[in-house]
Amino acid sequence: MTPTNRVSRRGLLAGGLALGAGALLTPAARAAGRGWPRGPITGAAARAVDPAKFMPRWQIHEWQEAADGIGLRATGSTAHHGYVDGLAARMERVGISAVTAEGVPFDRWQPSSWSLDVVGGHEAGPVEVAGYLPYSGDTGPDGVTARLCAIPMPGTIGIVSVASPPLPYLLLDVIDWDAPLQPRHAPGYNPLDLYARPWLSTESLIDTMSAFEAAGAVGLIVVLDEPAEAARGRYAPYDGVVRDLPALYVDRNTGAGLRKVALAGGKARLKLEAGVRTMTTPNVYGVIPGASDELVVLSSHTDGTHGLEENGPEAILAIAQYLARIPRDELPRSILVLMSTGHLAGTSPGTTEFLRRHADDLVARTAAAMSLEHLGARPWLPGPDGEYEIAPGYEPGVVFSSPHVEMVKAGRRAQDRQRIGDNRVLRPFKPDPTLSSPSGFWWPGDGEPLWRTAGLPSLQYISGPTYLLNAGMPTMRFVDTAVIRRQAIAFTDATLELVRMPRSRLDKRRLDDPSTVLDLLRALLPTRS
Repeated sequence: MTPTNRVSRRGLLAGGLALGAGALLTPAARAAGRGWPRGPITGAAARAVDPAKFMPRWQIHEWQEAADGIGLRATGSTAHHGYVDGLAARMERVGISAVTAEGVPFDRWQPSSWSLDVVGGHEAGPVEVAGYLPYSGDTGPDGVTARLCAIPMPGTIGIVSVASPPLPYLLLDVIDWDAPLQPRHAPGYNPLDLYARPWLSTESLIDTMSAFEAAGAVGLIVVLDEPAEAARGRYAPYDGVVRDLPALYVDRNTGAGLRKVALAGGKARLKLEAGVRTMTTPNVYGVIPGASDELVVLSSHTDGTHGLEENGPEAILAIAQYLARIPRDELPRSILVLMSTGHLAGTSPGTTEFLRRHADDLVARTAAAMSLEHLGARPWLPGPDGEYEIAPGYEPGVVFSSPHVEMVKAGRRAQDRQRIGDNRVLRPFKPDPTLSSPSGFWWPGDGEPLWRTAGLPSLQYISGPTYLLNAGMPTMRFVDTAVIRRQAIAFTDATLELVRMPRSRLDKRRLDDPSTVLDLLRALLPTRS
């Protein structure tokens, strides 16, 4: 796709076309006489979703299967761009108008081969590798051979353990916007039960890599405290920072053997061949016209590790097909659908670039925004024997909300409607050292620039299951597509609320909005010249 162009079906890649068209209605579906609900949506159904008129589960299931079959959609890869091309075609087919692609420049790090061997001694030979650390570096074809060392030392290959730091669920309760009255819990809930997921270790992993790189280590082996199945394909960190510390993952059992080698003063040969090139990758967006030019944004990202990460676009297609059938004069605001790129190559660079590029037009016309990620997830957790199994219920999912009264309420109602767990609507909680956020805080997820960068009334649904970062892992066994449909209906209802809400109400901040304190600090601190 060229950096800026209107998408044409004629230009679709073969893989994208298969997902874009073939997944719409399979031969089996046609034979069974199945199809999409059609016809205009008016009256009460234009204000609250009539489930009988919403995209059927079978279609959402087929879209999910097709996306999952692609595997890793690394930013800028052929698989990623093929998916985007097919997605653009599907956006048009569900009724989104003026579908447009805009290129976002970035430096793409692409590995070609990787391996690990113990050199010398009775443990000599190849070692099973769980994966590579993206953007970590390049050894060249000969690799690097050095002594294994558990502390940062020049000329060595570091070996470190990484585990997910557990958090008591009490901490999630505390940062709920309506604590302590919310969230309400089912009988048997224990606030001291622990939430531990791999994504929680990302920042400490970056700090560890920085320490070994600064010390002059020539490589790094990261030992995941997980069995091989859970460790395989780990894709983190994905901040898009190209480092000079080629690094590989191994599982806990493999790591135990390598630690013995390290204690004995043994050496290893680490190879990670990778190249970096500057290229563009497309944001894709379009509009569902309403009665005014004011906009409500629906967004997700297109790159991902597998079918669950990211499946926000699949849910948004179902939402859009419903909204596009509402007559224009019954939809008070227009809907901007944004499918952003770059999530696996930085901190939401696609969304950030879109907001920068369109600050004076589309963003200036935006009244509210919503981002959806990782829907329908079931939990996959270690059992008593340490092996992983699908647990009962659903993976905890939360809504993050900006400090706007009506956005918190809309998120709360959407959580109630989807009925898959505790109703958590959380504050932005990550301190922003740049002070670019209106409140000084932001949240993790691709939709966070909608608040931190643009200051829009916004919310984001997101979950972070154990398998979220396992690149290429088949995930259909973990995904409940009936729940994806229910969540899509819930957030369609939220969208219908936002398109009708007066701007004055959308812009109203909560009394406990921390930006009041931040504004005072900004006034007291000297301004940089």
